[in-house]
Amino acid sequence: MDPMTYGWTPLVAIRQAQLIANIERMAKKCQEKSVKLRPHFKAHKLLPVARMQQAKGAVGFTVAKLSEAQVLINGGFKDILVAFPLWGEAKWDAYFRMAEESTMATIVDTEELLEAWRAQAIRRGRPVDLYVKVDSGLRRVGYPPGERLKALIRAVAACPQIHFRGLLTHAGHVYGAASMSERERIGREEGAVLLSLAEEMDGEGIRIPEISVGSTPSVEFNLDTPGVTEVRPGNYVFNDATQVRLGVAQLAECALRVVTTVVSRPEANRRIIDAGAKVLALDQGAHGNQADVGYGMLTVPGWKLTRLSEEHGVLERTAPNSPELPLGATITLIPNHACPVVNLADEVAVIDEGGTILETWPVDARGCSR
Repeated sequence: MDPMTYGWTPLVAIRQAQLIANIERMAKKCQEKSVKLRPHFKAHKLLPVARMQQAKGAVGFTVAKLSEAQVLINGGFKDILVAFPLWGEAKWDAYFRMAEESTMATIVDTEELLEAWRAQAIRRGRPVDLYVKVDSGLRRVGYPPGERLKALIRAVAACPQIHFRGLLTHAGHVYGAASMSERERIGREEGAVLLSLAEEMDGEGIRIPEISVGSTPSVEFNLDTPGVTEVRPGNYVFNDATQVRLGVAQLAECALRVVTTVVSRPEANRRIIDAGAKVLALDQGAHGNQADVGYGMLTVPGWKLTRLSEEHGVLERTAPNSPELPLGATITLIPNHACPVVNLADEVAVIDEGGTILETWPVDARGCSR
């Protein structure tokens, strides 16, 4: 890419055609299986992308934080799941305010949180829509299958102040899968765990309306699990180097790239680029995926991004016949994890297949972490 085309670097760029293709492919798969698609907004934080997803059939959106939900509501979206435990008067107040403008739901993972929501519902005179969060192996939020979890489900289903939406899990440990077979096993277990619970609860007369699962690495197996009603992938709109390593996507299917410039040539086998940790983040993997892959996948062969400072990236030569990369050379890389890269940017450039900038989008939910 010609640096004169882009002006200042580093630049976060989205390949328009690939973004559209990724969105359409996931929407088609969900439609074919008659499974609802509720994509995770935190993956891209961009209202134009959310509008594309909604136009292709997304029933609503998943968010991690209330501040993200507010951005969606301000953008005109009316069906939002906050898949994160909310605690504290300020957040409960905000949630109920948002529920006046949009259909809202959230999760409950403990008896303490259930009691808090019950008390809030009584105080405000309106019910709360809750999913019960299940730990299907990530060991983060929720109880694993067992008597304690079943007791919580019974309590939620019996609470008159609660509208019980169903069961929800996120098998994020799939990111640590060391093989395709392990990824498939985790993806199939993700839905099976909830469906087994639903069958047990049905035997007690408790109906489970929704079985909500999903991540980009597991969604293909979620969609192949009869009984799953809703999936919540996020990263699929962009894909990234982690998805490539997991066998989820091909390099050509990565819509988000970072354009950066070589700014120093201190040694024959070392180059410095102007994209550091404040652009690329420090991810080398997630939930156990910590392979020695560097800090991004370069589209230039024979070089590796081995270190990041806040503003500097260090490239080291890995092959004697690699390109020389002179000062001023503009190169493109695919980040390990696209989601924090977007969150670190004020805006993204939308480019065509020739690399021409078509438009720029502000990152609408940048920094929304509360």
